[in-house]
Amino acid sequence: KTEAARAASSLHIGRTASCAMDSPLLSSSAPAGGRIGKRCSGGCRWCAISTGLSCLVIMGLILKVYWVFFLYARKYQWGYFVECTLNAGHIGPSCPPTSWNVPQGGCEDLSGDSQPFLMLTADGLSTPEAQSMFTRVLGEAAANRAGSLGEERSTSGDVSTHLPPMGTHGVVYICDANYDARLQDPDNFIDCMTYCGYRRDELMALGASHMACVLLDLAARADETNRSVASVSLLPFASSAVASDFNYTDTDIVSLLESASGVFVEGGEALYLLKSLRRPLQLAVKGSGHAPSFGDLLRSRVRSRKVAFIGVSAGSVVAGETASVANFGSDRGSAELGWNFTALQLVPRCAFFPHLMPEYEAWVQQYAHNLRKLCPDCGVMALPQCQPWGFQQASGASLSRLDYLCAS
Repeated sequence: KTEAARAASSLHIGRTASCAMDSPLLSSSAPAGGRIGKRCSGGCRWCAISTGLSCLVIMGLILKVYWVFFLYARKYQWGYFVECTLNAGHIGPSCPPTSWNVPQGGCEDLSGDSQPFLMLTADGLSTPEAQSMFTRVLGEAAANRAGSLGEERSTSGDVSTHLPPMGTHGVVYICDANYDARLQDPDNFIDCMTYCGYRRDELMALGASHMACVLLDLAARADETNRSVASVSLLPFASSAVASDFNYTDTDIVSLLESASGVFVEGGEALYLLKSLRRPLQLAVKGSGHAPSFGDLLRSRVRSRKVAFIGVSAGSVVAGETASVANFGSDRGSAELGWNFTALQLVPRCAFFPHLMPEYEAWVQQYAHNLRKLCPDCGVMALPQCQPWGFQQASGASLSRLDYLCAS
């Protein structure tokens, strides 16, 4: 009776012990328990294999959706990824932000065939939805531009033969805002040379045929061009960044713009960017005509739907009626503009405020009140984190519209 009780006890322990291996107690004291242990061990091996395969499938699905970001995101972009992907339901206002959405605030509602190809964001291409919007907007602009190539006339004079071939979906990358931001805060902003390489890899993975990196400010251009190629050769995933990227004349830059389907304007210091956009270009102008600025040429091409405009933070600010919203927290750079904040006016009567958080709303409300004293029909539109805004095709409709793209 005592031996039978011990055998029963052994069987019980064998069933509840770890299944990683056969229980020594089962194999030595009770043959029946040993058989159970072997079955248990085999079952656990199958469980481990199934769990491993499930993990691989899940990881594969995650990489399929986020692979571009995993490869090319750097520094603060990782923070945006965490915010937008892992904690999207707890950041800033709801999507769309009901207090600061079109048409509330007076921004002009653009729609139909005259609508420009626009994409404005606070945090770049930090979500799969934003990446898809970039691909779609660039593709729409490329298709529209292809249909009007016969009407193109160069405004830059002689076309340089040393310029890179832009292809059908070429992008001009403007880094002026980031350049000045790095001068002010080198710990949180990477240099334009490095950023150029990262963005090029990112945008070309999303459909761009080529990306040309440009600085509009002459002093910034000379500074960045003088950087050693060795400074970027050791950086992973930035092998495509070379010092010659920014070594373009104004004539070259105009030629690049005329052969591009998109212009990607990086974030940073908005007022420095606006000043760079306003600088008259050094072109061979016939007669007594005045040389245009890059901003003049860019505005014309965006409005005629020959190029898409993609703005990040400061790049979004300059797309509106005025960039005075950039005075939030500081008026640095205002005097250099003569306190004239007129921006590109790609969206008339609208000022864009990126990175809106609930604690900023009181300031934005006061700003909107003051703005209407100068521009009665003007309003403010928010660009919260993780909520890109721009050109979209309405579901089941032939007309497109400008609207927020909320995460699904």
